[in-house]
Formats: sequence, C-alpha cells, structure tokens
Amino acid sequence: MTTEKRSVVFTSEGITVKEERKAPLSNDKKYVTIDELEWDDFPIENLTMEVTNIWPQLSDEDETALEALEFEVERLERSDAQTEASTSDDFWEQVYEQTGITYEDGEITLSGNKNAKDNLVAFVDFLLVNGYLTEGDLPIKSGWKRYLINTEPLHQKGGSMAEDVEVTDGVYLETKYSRKDICKKIKELAERVGELE
Repeated sequence: MTTEKRSVVFTSEGITVKEERKAPLSNDKKYVTIDELEWDDFPIENLTMEVTNIWPQLSDEDETALEALEFEVERLERSDAQTEASTSDDFWEQVYEQTGITYEDGEITLSGNKNAKDNLVAFVDFLLVNGYLTEGDLPIKSGWKRYLINTEPLHQKGGSMAEDVEVTDGVYLETKYSRKDICKKIKELAERVGELE
C-alpha cells in the first residue's frame, strides 16, 4: 500500500489525524479522519512529523482568534503500542455507529436491526465510503474460484455472483452466505484493511 499524505489538526481540545485516501471508483482524493485523541492521550514525546504545509484556521466568530492549526505531513510516526490499539478501537467504534456491527473478544456480532446479508452490505459500504477500500483493491477473492467484491457481478471464470448487491456505483458484492460465513467475511475484510491482526 502506498504512503498517503496525512494531516494533523491541533485544537484546544485535542488532535485529529487525517489521511488522504482515494475515493472508491475515482481518482478523487479526500482526507479521512483516522484518529482523534484528547491531549492527555496523545504520545507527543514519541511523535515524529515531517511537515510540508501549515494552515492556520481562524474562528468564525473572531477573525483574529486562532481556532486550530493544521499540518500537512509526509511522515507521521508514533512509537506507542497503546496508540495503535486505540486506532483499531476507533475503527470499530465507527463501524458500530454507522452499521450496528460490533467486534469484541475476537468475535463479530451483527446488528439485530437487519438481516445478516444487509449487515455485510452495510460493512462493505462503510469501508468504501470511508476510504478503507478503493477501486485499486478490487477485485477481492472469496476462495480460489469466486470473488467477494468485484467491479462487475462476475466471478474469476465468468460465472455470475450469487445474490449480488451493487453496494455503490460499479461495486458488486456477493451476499449468498450463511450468518456464520458473513461474520467470517467481515473479519477477513477488517484484516485486509489493517484493523485486525
């Protein structure tokens, strides 16, 4: 995976770390929040940043007041194991807020507000919308003959996907799996985007 540009925003309340990611199925890039930390939780002593741009952000109410300071960085390293765990925790908090899916003690629990198939669709949509999966990552295999996600509703040798759903324009997901297999697919996708080991 190529190194993406990052942005670090310092405010009076804490720090927001953003990463530039390619939007699904286009060359457009946008900054996606990957970490938010209060000052007390930020390992400033273990931080290495190579700054390429600085943008002061003034208050809407008082144009002379500095509300935030944003740094564009080419390299951002934090040698703190707790911070890495926090990033993964933040990912699953976002997943829960947007899909109702939880991950705890190594187990996926699907949202009770929708069926298993719709949980899988919601999780893949979450990954696409938030830049965890892009067009460059597709197709994604499911076994050695089939695709889980592809840019057309077809498998490796041209057969049609079973119960395919077009998650977003031009991204197709095979959904004919048991509830147990859907939980397994969600874990595999999370591992793929680096949110599970």
